[in-house]
Amino acid sequence: MKTFVCVVSFALMFALMASAAVVDVAFPAAGDAYCSATNGCGTIPAAGQTASMWTAGDYVLSSIFVLPTNSVTDLTANWSYRDYLGGDTETWSININGVTVGSAILPDDNDGGDILSFSGTFEFSGIAPVSGGYQVSLVLQNTIPGGGGSVAWLDGGTTGLSYDTGVPEPGSMLLLGSGVLFAGLVRRKLRR
Repeated sequence: MKTFVCVVSFALMFALMASAAVVDVAFPAAGDAYCSATNGCGTIPAAGQTASMWTAGDYVLSSIFVLPTNSVTDLTANWSYRDYLGGDTETWSININGVTVGSAILPDDNDGGDILSFSGTFEFSGIAPVSGGYQVSLVLQNTIPGGGGSVAWLDGGTTGLSYDTGVPEPGSMLLLGSGVLFAGLVRRKLRR
């Protein structure tokens, strides 16, 4: 009987594992708000970029994305920026609904002005919606000394937000079925 209970418990545990869905949202993208302490605030123009940013607190803020979930658990970044840093790096916090989920360190480009990419995936404890959805932001954490350069975020970024769909994975359902079948066979054998 102990074997039966263990097998069924194990099978149920896997059956309860749900599949995840990923929604790609546009961020940083045209229409997103930004604010630079030195160069003012505005919205990213289509095919354009933010103002140059080098002061702690400068930020880029998405619109609110409404997703069919009560919790997001992963963020995947695929962003581009123009890098004019010369001798320093910038550290940006990556936030969802004001909760920091990761950071991006943008490198020195020797004042090159090259278009570079930042990509990465960040996993975190579930974050609930606020005001009906999810808002992604980038906030600069350090100030670059005068003459040390700056960064500008470009339109065209993609951000993947992952969430649990609540629907069991097909493999989990197969495990549940085989676990129940195995438990039945074990129980039958124990009766003899």
